[in-house]
Amino acid sequence: MNKEQQVLLSLLEEVDRLCTKNKIEYYLAPRLAVHAVYGDEMPKSPLAGGILMKLSDMERFRLAYLKEERKDRALESMYENKRFPGFFLRYEDKNSLCFRMDEGRNYEYPGIGIDIYPLRGKESSRKLHLWLRCLEMGWIQFCDGRSQEFTWKEKLCKLPVAILMVGGRGRLSKYLYQKLYENQKECKGKDYVVRLKGATLYYPKKIFEKTRRVELEGVSLSVPDAVDPYLKIWFGKGYMNKLTEPYIPSMTVITSTNIPCREFLAKYSGQVKTLVKERRDQYNKDRKGRKSREYLDWSWNYVKLKGEGVNLAEVYARKKEYLLNLMENRDYPRLSEELKDYDKIMKKYLEAGELYAPDQEIFQIYLQLLLATGKKGLLNKIKKFS
Repeated sequence: MNKEQQVLLSLLEEVDRLCTKNKIEYYLAPRLAVHAVYGDEMPKSPLAGGILMKLSDMERFRLAYLKEERKDRALESMYENKRFPGFFLRYEDKNSLCFRMDEGRNYEYPGIGIDIYPLRGKESSRKLHLWLRCLEMGWIQFCDGRSQEFTWKEKLCKLPVAILMVGGRGRLSKYLYQKLYENQKECKGKDYVVRLKGATLYYPKKIFEKTRRVELEGVSLSVPDAVDPYLKIWFGKGYMNKLTEPYIPSMTVITSTNIPCREFLAKYSGQVKTLVKERRDQYNKDRKGRKSREYLDWSWNYVKLKGEGVNLAEVYARKKEYLLNLMENRDYPRLSEELKDYDKIMKKYLEAGELYAPDQEIFQIYLQLLLATGKKGLLNKIKKFS
């Protein structure tokens, strides 16, 4: 292991020790869990450190750390740091450096660390959910607005946050932390919610009913016993490919174990501000280029979708008489199997804002099948385009 990996592993060991002492449950985040369960080695990225905790346990961990605070460690959150970029915790090594130019000075101690993400419950009402989500999204943009793109609706969330900041940024960060905690600490539904940059994941509660111990570089740590569905929800079916993915260091992240983060910031404060500003300016200049690439990607995917539609139309044209016969005999199970590919491409076309109906007779058979099998939701979407 390199020095960055050793620091990360020691932090994980400390978190495990504190959780065991206080009977707090935690789960290695999938990027670490897949290596612990199937690879038995540390990932090379210094940004791989992450664990999940139920929200009530996350708050217990924060309070437990405050009782045993160490000089060479830090635990940051929105409660302690008025510029912290989200509703989670970060446990950091003060004697190392992990500075992200896209984020600037959001962390008071930007050292190598572990992100602790909460497993949240859902709010009691839709209105409360929308209000808290608006405040949280607005807060993220004020703190971490350069490292991700936002829609125009999300950008509107900055307005109420800007108004509330008049009462003091530190006061607002504490208020928002407490508000999110109080309203999401209990999970009364079937799923926990995990919010990440650019993604929201839903985990069935039963995945976390049992845990098991696994070893990562000789250190015993905790993962959900149902680890395969846990990894599949996060990564998709190809989660084993994560073990062989090459590590490519980010050009926007400065890491080191040779200089403490505070010493780096004190010594190179002026250069850091210049780097962050240059990075922000370049990011804004590249905005047009990113949009062009997105348009080209969309155009290519659209062409592929149209080609798939043409090919499938020829296949079903040869099967038309057979399909008509199945419909006449009301053989819905066999008809469902035959129109499986038709159903898939119809959903793709609807996502692209179009309707797939190259042959009206086959299209009518498909509509009758949806009606007979009770798929009213999909049927209503199709009728909007008809």
